[in-house]
Amino acid sequence: MTRVPLVVLTALLSACSRSAGPPQSTAPRTGVMKTGQGRLISAFFGLDHALPRQADFICRGAARQDGMPVILSTTIDSRTLDRDDFVVITRAGLERTPSCVTLAPAIGPGELRTVLLVGDLGSAADPPVRVRVVGDILSDGATGQVVNFHGAELRVTPLEEGPTIVWAEEVPKDQWSGGGRSGGTPCPAGTVQVVRVVWSGGVRLPNGDEAGDAERALYRVTMRSTDGLATEVVPFALADLDDNDNNHSLCLDVVGAPLSVSFPAGHLVDPRGDLNPNTETEVRR
Repeated sequence: MTRVPLVVLTALLSACSRSAGPPQSTAPRTGVMKTGQGRLISAFFGLDHALPRQADFICRGAARQDGMPVILSTTIDSRTLDRDDFVVITRAGLERTPSCVTLAPAIGPGELRTVLLVGDLGSAADPPVRVRVVGDILSDGATGQVVNFHGAELRVTPLEEGPTIVWAEEVPKDQWSGGGRSGGTPCPAGTVQVVRVVWSGGVRLPNGDEAGDAERALYRVTMRSTDGLATEVVPFALADLDDNDNNHSLCLDVVGAPLSVSFPAGHLVDPRGDLNPNTETEVRR
């Protein structure tokens, strides 16, 4: 049986807390107008029947249940989120509805795109293979239009696979301060621009510690400079730490257009203890 590192498990349990995050939706579930179609970026089968008894105090009935972070293509309006919005389909074709969904702990400025699904979502013998949005989850309009995620569907990353970077984006300056409700550390003085990276699930060091300066030095950001040349740079600081979520802020002290972010294999683990593979993704604006 795989042992779940205590501090990493604490991060996952924090994500089950309804009280720590935005309120559950009380909005009407019908007649919603949409102006665009949202996408699912990642669905990660993080823990299989492994939440401990303490989880019952956070999410009723969560003990020994599954955890699956789902990453959306935009930040969402938390008032439109409900557990009945999701259906998880197993390899045998069974449809499962989560017993609880929450945006916590990734609730800092610009982070409201990771939804944690908790419940009986499958097993090793009959694992979840797809997740589908069957309700009206709406974006918060931060991109300039409101999109609806109804009908979005994606393959589930299997339990045995390690965590990867699934999203990266330039961060507006008004979000550089970090902290807020999420408690994440801010970028220091001297920051010229910030790139947020979103992992498929919460990540820590194999010993349970938070990522630190050694992991900062492993990140690579490919930049296009003002003369059009592409170069690799290393963030001069790593921020949005100590808040138990799946986001890191890469603080850059150079001018240029960020194109992509990469991180090498074998340094960070998910809540089950699986090491990350080589991972890279483009930077969105």
